Amino acid sequence: MKMNVENPWISKLIALFFAIVLFTFVTYEQESRNLSTNPTDGASITSSEVITNLPIDINVDRDTYFVSGIPETATIRLEGPQAILTQTLATQNFTIETPDLDELGPGTHTIELDVNGLSNQLEYSVMPAEIMLEIEEKRVEDYEVSVEFNESAHLADGYRAEDPVLSTETVTVSGALSTMGEISDVMVVVMPEGGSITEDIETTLNVLVLDETGDPLNVNISPQQIDVTIPVRGTQRTLPIVLEETGIPNEDYEYALEIAQGEPENVTITGESDTIEELNNFVIEVDVSGVTESTIRTIPLNLPEGITEIEPEELDVLIRVNRVMTDETDSETESNQTDE
Repeated sequence: MKMNVENPWISKLIALFFAIVLFTFVTYEQESRNLSTNPTDGASITSSEVITNLPIDINVDRDTYFVSGIPETATIRLEGPQAILTQTLATQNFTIETPDLDELGPGTHTIELDVNGLSNQLEYSVMPAEIMLEIEEKRVEDYEVSVEFNESAHLADGYRAEDPVLSTETVTVSGALSTMGEISDVMVVVMPEGGSITEDIETTLNVLVLDETGDPLNVNISPQQIDVTIPVRGTQRTLPIVLEETGIPNEDYEYALEIAQGEPENVTITGESDTIEELNNFVIEVDVSGVTESTIRTIPLNLPEGITEIEPEELDVLIRVNRVMTDETDSETESNQTDE
């Protein structure tokens, strides 16, 4: 039987059929997209995330045992529903930790890391998957800290280093029993930048715990850093003071320079040995410009090149002033006496 497609009702029915099919297809596709992008509509997306540099909690009696071989951090890969994963990444309310190592006791062991506080809807894997560690009995001892400093390599000629001053002279060292028996030196090494140092050295340094060959040992140190001060002193010498007149004196006056009463007659200088050995006295220049009557002046003592310290740093000097008697002044004096 042939269908009469020329019948308008038949054409309308066919068009309606295809319209319904097309509408149903489009609606289904839209619903599928909504479900895949909006988990609240009943669908859930599975996603994964990798978190690095997570600290590892070590479950052990730290007063009894010393553990070596455990890295500081681990990496975890999480996989599960997007909503749960997002919340977990935001809060990170979970920990990576070792099993109870006290139950293992001393010796070499291979362990797997545990994860606590993670949703049971998430799957995870931890890297490293296994860790080989060593558990040993722990020993704690106090050691005096020595200071290593190459004086000749860093100080200027003629300067010497005095005994160093430490913020703490002893540190507490803890470690495995076998390692503690290898300790040879507990020290700080002072290595200032540059040379020809003439001033005190002040620095903060890490404490080193070394074996007989000079290699560092795997131990805990408290405190790990200490402050070190090395006083630096130069060659000292005491010299007599010589006063020297400078400036532009008034021609009508003559000047005499004296060290004021109560002031020292010598100075103590500190500096390079070569410079100090060349000096027989210490010259202090006194400017008499504009002085027309006896007065006391405080003169700062300048440091010559090669001298770093001087004691005292200033000196009171008495400038005595006398009027010069010339023929003209004598005539004026006689004229004044005649008038009287």
